Amino acid sequence: MRIEESVVSEIDVKEAVRLAKEFAERIYENERISQLGLEAVERTEDGRYWRVTLGFTRPWATPPPAPKTGASMTPLERALSASQESKGREYKVFQVDARSGDVVSMEMFE
Repeated sequence: MRIEESVVSEIDVKEAVRLAKEFAERIYENERISQLGLEAVERTEDGRYWRVTLGFTRPWATPPPAPKTGASMTPLERALSASQESKGREYKVFQVDARSGDVVSMEMFE
């Protein structure tokens, strides 16, 4: 009697990131997100999933350009400008199944 071993292949980190980005682009297609980029990636403790954190901006969340730039800005204007820029970016964590490559969840980054 012969026992067959099934070898289960898993996706690597680059593939997990690619799949998460494709999922985000599809799910947010009508919202015209931009500047989609990798922020962090980790494997869950049990090894079953990749947790991929992506950041992006939405058109309505991008602050208007500051009227002044660089040396012509006061310290207060520089601080307010920097704080507005960071508010425009959103972060989501995508959980990707390490075996199938399916994105099984998306949640707010906290």
